[in-house]
Amino acid sequence: MKNKNDLLNNKIFTNINGYSLDLDQRKIILDNHQNILVVASAGSGKTLTILGKIKYLIEEQKVNYKDILCISFTNEAVLNLKQKLEYDIDVYTFHKLSLEILKENHKFYQIATSNFLEYVVFEYFESFIYNNNLLNYVLDYFNYYIKLDNLTLEIIKKDYEKLFISYQKLIIKFINLLKANNYELKDIKKILNKKLSFFKKNSYKNKCFLIIAFDIYKIYLEELNSNFRLDFDMMITRTSSLIKKIGMKRYYKYIIIDEFQDTSLARYNLIKNIQEACDSNIFAVGDDFQSIYEFSGCSNELFLNFKKYFKNGKVLYLNKTYRNSLELIKIAYRFIMRNHYQLSKKVISDKRLNKPIKIVYYTKSNYKIKFMRLLEKLYNESKREILVLGRCNHDINYVYDGKIENSYLTYLDMKIRFLTVHEAKGLEYENVIILNLRDDILGFPNKIEDDSILTLFFKKKDNYLYASERRLFYVALTRSKNYVYLMTLKNKESIFVKEIKLRCEIIDV
Repeated sequence: MKNKNDLLNNKIFTNINGYSLDLDQRKIILDNHQNILVVASAGSGKTLTILGKIKYLIEEQKVNYKDILCISFTNEAVLNLKQKLEYDIDVYTFHKLSLEILKENHKFYQIATSNFLEYVVFEYFESFIYNNNLLNYVLDYFNYYIKLDNLTLEIIKKDYEKLFISYQKLIIKFINLLKANNYELKDIKKILNKKLSFFKKNSYKNKCFLIIAFDIYKIYLEELNSNFRLDFDMMITRTSSLIKKIGMKRYYKYIIIDEFQDTSLARYNLIKNIQEACDSNIFAVGDDFQSIYEFSGCSNELFLNFKKYFKNGKVLYLNKTYRNSLELIKIAYRFIMRNHYQLSKKVISDKRLNKPIKIVYYTKSNYKIKFMRLLEKLYNESKREILVLGRCNHDINYVYDGKIENSYLTYLDMKIRFLTVHEAKGLEYENVIILNLRDDILGFPNKIEDDSILTLFFKKKDNYLYASERRLFYVALTRSKNYVYLMTLKNKESIFVKEIKLRCEIIDV
């Protein structure tokens, strides 16, 4: 039998995609607990650790490659893993996995388009727009109290169009969260009777909202069923129920989950039912600092309470970053940990860089000029590809009028990539520019807050001010291997910039 040192020095760890794994990565891979959560800091080599775990299981533990399942959150992440893997194991998104399991059980469905729910909501409002009760419900929700008659209906439809659009978007988000949290029509009374007591104020308008939302949800389900269709969330739920009822036809000894912080309750139930059917081992990797997909039902609750959801679980840490300098990661860490509803981590890096975060002030009149000067500065210093990040897609319009091809711009001889922060998750660049850091409703943080009705779905409210925006800014800061440049409006700088500015360098361009 090999001793611990022999295992740690196993030659397979010296070449994982051309890299040698560090001691912590090796220890994690060798741990044989049934349920493991690896808390991986930004740039700490989580993908290499996943690849190393798979290689170790197959080559040393002699696990059949067909008995390993790897799940990631996006199609891009799945493709990235497949390209790096040496073995043809099953790598799926949750949706693709669900579809495959349904097919092998001879359950065939058409998949509803992603905008089908929007269509149903729009049709509902078009059909009932002249219904006085519905109009009153919507107007009351936004605290507009107007006596309705036939003469004012057309005026209201026009003047309050933005209110109706806002209301419809809220209903869409509500129904999506309803599905992601495994609520069904039979749960309507339970929610109305038990959970409505959570709202101490405005209980009437919330009850009216729920009546409309559930009415639309019922119509939505009827439309899907009449055409034998499923949407993506329902496909996961349907598959989970099927597994619980009849078990699995395929066998997985190990389930490896990437980006575990993005797991919703519906996805968790699918994982749990597969595990129980196969007596699988769980190896989950993620970072609660980067939980930025709340709109799809993801919650830090599952991540922060891993041992509650997976019995006899163990939490391990990858603390060393190979991407960021120690100076940058310390600033980012202090920033994110102002919200204590996160897991505390160590901060380790061998890279040193004086003042890695630079602040560039601009005015409304010279924003574009300052941006172009900053690009010229970076071009003259390094001529390397630059990542430009915006909170929203429209942020690039403030600084650039040219044509964008597949999110790339060409300026001088330098490629400049523009992405939203959500799109940039998982990427790393030499230098990063973050736009639109102004104190405004549509600035960064974005101050459009979620409606209180959505707190029905929160098991523990993450109520620190701009908690999700804070995690988003953390993701933006940690994309850089060298410097981050914050473009902020003079005399109206972002509250995030104010928090960290004492540890940053202000530069002029």
